[in-house]
Amino acid sequence: MEKNIIGIDIGGTKMLLTCVQGEAIVGDVISRKTPDTSEEIMDLIFRGIEELRNKYPVKAIGMASAGTVNLENSKVTGSTGNLPDGYEDIEFKKVIEAKFNIPVLVENDANAAAFAEFKTGNAKGHPNTITLTLGTGIGGGIIIEGKLLKGSTGAGAEVGHMPLTWAKKRKCSCGNWDCWESYASGSGYAITAREMAQEVPSESLQKILDGKSISELSTYDIIRELKNGDAFSIKVHDQWEEFLSMGIASLANIFEPKSIILSGGMAKFVNYKVLHSKVFDRTVISKPKIMPAKFDNFAGILGATYLAKNKFF
Repeated sequence: MEKNIIGIDIGGTKMLLTCVQGEAIVGDVISRKTPDTSEEIMDLIFRGIEELRNKYPVKAIGMASAGTVNLENSKVTGSTGNLPDGYEDIEFKKVIEAKFNIPVLVENDANAAAFAEFKTGNAKGHPNTITLTLGTGIGGGIIIEGKLLKGSTGAGAEVGHMPLTWAKKRKCSCGNWDCWESYASGSGYAITAREMAQEVPSESLQKILDGKSISELSTYDIIRELKNGDAFSIKVHDQWEEFLSMGIASLANIFEPKSIILSGGMAKFVNYKVLHSKVFDRTVISKPKIMPAKFDNFAGILGATYLAKNKFF
């Protein structure tokens, strides 16, 4: 009989907790806004585990979290800006195991999502695959011969921070210049739109701006008018897919994956036929399949529980 494993996903804005049996979620998903303090996050985790443990005979816990995670899969070692102070000081594995006597595994959320796609998602059967999360930034998880690429300390696969140019045009959230995510993420999309808007007659932007200034132009504004066939929006989107293809081609040439899976909010707006063409023009070895992810909101939870199952059972 398949064992029940609690899955927990901690993001900058939302936390999810549920129970996974085998490959599927069973029962309800607890969804809450991520608390403002580390103490409140732990309190929510404790209450969620207690609630789920009272319903199911739980044998392990798999946690996916934003931020880098150590090689021991016990804690977050580098937090992100939208998680509270002290988050990286929480000894998740030590504290939770001491309280509940249940084994705990912690993994980076992008790595967990990649493992979910590899095990039961659209990369199933592909021992060499990459999953990219396209949102406000760009996250990545790399599977090599069926195993996660972790790096020497566990912080590997930060693909969003590949430098795209030497020009020092855009400051990245990490503090460096011109990282890939500064161009190919959702936030990069909006920056590109504002830059390009400076170069066209203002009267051609009236519908898109709808009373806003160019500095207020958002990704949402462009996507909305892209669906209506607006010429300027089409140009912005094409430029974004050009930036996206540059990073994907670099990863394809380095790792030669069988597939590259795109997840996250911005993946919904990719024209896969166009992106394939752009990437293949830059790829000098075998061409990967570029596909949308099978899983979305629950990819981190599923991947973390699969990893916990592999480790503990």
